[in-house]
Amino acid sequence: MELESSGLETHFAPAKRTDRETLTRLAAQALADPVVKTVLEAVGGFLVVLDEHRQILAANREFISGLGLRSGDRLTGQRPGEALGCIHAHTGPGGCGTSLHCRHCGAVRAILAAQTTSESATGECTLAHRDGERVVCAQYHVKITPLPLSGRTVLACVLQDITATRRRELLERIFMHDVHNVLAGLQAWSDQLREETPSEAAQNVVRLVEQLLGEVESQSVLLRAEIGDLRAHMCPVHVNHVMQAVETMFRNHPCSEGKNLLAQRAPGDRTLTTDESLLVRVLGNMVKNALEASPPRSQVRLWYEGTVGGSVFHVHNPGIIPPSVAAHIFQPHFSNKGHNRGFGTYAMRLLGEHCLGGRVDFVTDVVAGTQFSVELP
Repeated sequence: MELESSGLETHFAPAKRTDRETLTRLAAQALADPVVKTVLEAVGGFLVVLDEHRQILAANREFISGLGLRSGDRLTGQRPGEALGCIHAHTGPGGCGTSLHCRHCGAVRAILAAQTTSESATGECTLAHRDGERVVCAQYHVKITPLPLSGRTVLACVLQDITATRRRELLERIFMHDVHNVLAGLQAWSDQLREETPSEAAQNVVRLVEQLLGEVESQSVLLRAEIGDLRAHMCPVHVNHVMQAVETMFRNHPCSEGKNLLAQRAPGDRTLTTDESLLVRVLGNMVKNALEASPPRSQVRLWYEGTVGGSVFHVHNPGIIPPSVAAHIFQPHFSNKGHNRGFGTYAMRLLGEHCLGGRVDFVTDVVAGTQFSVELP
């Protein structure tokens, strides 16, 4: 028999709980079930198996040891927030999931979604708990998957600790924002210096500030793209305006020294619908990669082709890519140029495909050289 909690009032999820006798029986069935046993042993991170009232029937070794326990017996019947020490778990009338704060908890919302749809659901939650006198926060990515158990459905709840990842992302954003603001101020003063002192030194200061500002902005865009926080702003774009922007980018760039960039203009007034800023970054990475791979006094060529289904931009250089490098060309951290390199080609594909919806590829040949292309819809 299933009993209700002493009070059914709730501010969000149902407060009803399972009686101890039923919990004990279900917990034993869960620990004996081959599917549940396999899941408990195979899944990394924190894993608990919940009954229909969000109460713990079983937990994996990582969860038990992470709470400083020797066995999971004490966890039976608790809800996840109660077991993890959430400071809001006991502020609601029916425990974890029933307080006003629980309305915004991604774990509770994912559990309810999985129960409603009978399909897997995911979410993120920030769990505040006490560490001595302090209240600290841990962030979890939560995945809830329904599992059959003795004629009823239980829920496998996996919690991956993403606290360090989210904290790093926040610090990176703050750092990029602050550096960008400092550089913007430096750029304004360097422009004034150029006007008041039109010397070669002043020109070089302005150029270097502009280059550094562009690099910081590129890294900021790449970080946002990696975490899925970058949205392309699609609008009509003139092809030749893109060509001019890329050409200007490398007019005084160090990798252009002793080499020639030919950005061929498209005939007429060709346009396409894309995010111009992101496209220029993709092509900029292609051109930079081509210039760095080219011998002195060589030419790098950038041109455009209209296709039946869209548009293609090509960047060609006379160098070749060895097979050992070509096999890993779009992987981050992989480069034949030294340590902490290899993000340029990775950024091409990340921005060109994931953000712009295109296709980035290359061909390399000992006679014809190397050609990178981005095909846009």
